[in-house]
Amino acid sequence: MKVKFLGGAEEVGRLAIKIHESNTNIMVDYGVIPEKPPEYPLPYEKVEGIFVTHAHLDHIGGLPMCYQSHRPDLYATTLTASSMRPMLEDSIKIMDIEGYPKRFARDDINTLYEMVLTSRYGDASQVGEMTATPYSAGHIPGSSMWKFENNMNLLVTGDLYTGDTYLLNGAKPVKAENLIIESTYAGKFHEDRQQVVNRFRERVREVVDNGGKVILPAFAMGRTQELLMILATMDLKVASDGMGNTITNIYLDTPGGFLRSRSELRRAVGRARQIRNNRMRAAAIEENDVIVTTSGMMDGGPVLRYVQELADDPKSAIFLTGYQVEGTNGRSLIETGILNIAGAPVRPSMQLEFFDMSAHAGHDDLVSFIKQVDPQRVILCHGEQREKLIESLPDYEVILPMNGQEFEF
Repeated sequence: MKVKFLGGAEEVGRLAIKIHESNTNIMVDYGVIPEKPPEYPLPYEKVEGIFVTHAHLDHIGGLPMCYQSHRPDLYATTLTASSMRPMLEDSIKIMDIEGYPKRFARDDINTLYEMVLTSRYGDASQVGEMTATPYSAGHIPGSSMWKFENNMNLLVTGDLYTGDTYLLNGAKPVKAENLIIESTYAGKFHEDRQQVVNRFRERVREVVDNGGKVILPAFAMGRTQELLMILATMDLKVASDGMGNTITNIYLDTPGGFLRSRSELRRAVGRARQIRNNRMRAAAIEENDVIVTTSGMMDGGPVLRYVQELADDPKSAIFLTGYQVEGTNGRSLIETGILNIAGAPVRPSMQLEFFDMSAHAGHDDLVSFIKQVDPQRVILCHGEQREKLIESLPDYEVILPMNGQEFEF
């Protein structure tokens, strides 16, 4: 078996893994680093099939480029396949707005979808001489670990979360001889999630009872829906805005056992008001206590409009619940207290607080997962501090690949 990372080896984002065994060539993901402008993997190399772990742009953002001169089959869970299109089409819109070079067009997305083959968890597919089976990765709805089996077997986790949330059950270990695993939070440890949720609820209640409003910048996939479920029992007026609404409707319309409880999500969504247009947006702050809105890193979307309206209100708050990538508006707000809104610097007087609701496994969770998979060798990727896991894995052969370097075992 030969493995070559076209991206995502020693960095977080733009994951692209080419795998060769016997006469079969496949690839896992082909994403971007969503910076300004986006960073893409090394050029696509022809394969028979591409396997998608989940629909975040750092795993799918470059996929349409693979279909400009070639038509490999594309394998994904039903929910991942349904979720990809709005993200990819939004990428084209951002290229237009920001003036970035257009790396792909809508025709490429349409070609990609002509080649999609969907499955549920546990359903095996045959590609050349390989058998490929998806298992829940616990990261976002539809996210998959893929196990590839032929003369030897390999488990690729993609992004991984092993704890249970309101929205999803955590990933369960799958035995494998070889393991490629993300290491985003190597060396970092998460606070107990239920304690975070309890503190979050207390702070939301405190702000609202004091006459303020709470703005929750939220990732469209997974985080928007989880926050709505957390808020559903609080007897508050809650609204949701942005692409999260589109993704929510996709989640509710896609059967297949991808959610912990589709009925509970439906109930939570029913308690919130979906903001669908500028007229509703204009009245949203006056009519609601909490607004869950994209984008999660505050680089665009309705969130900036709401913050601008409340910027001078010290009773109101911005609560961040997800990692803010360097160079984003959200990171700027944390580090300097300043946001860029419509080209102008704005320093909100609002309260700012971070609640760690990461959908990535922490250091201890990664180590525990690896030991339960019990592979012969561990390949660490998708992390900037991968080496911090090595001393926690003394009984395993650990490989730290670099982008562009092929290795075999």
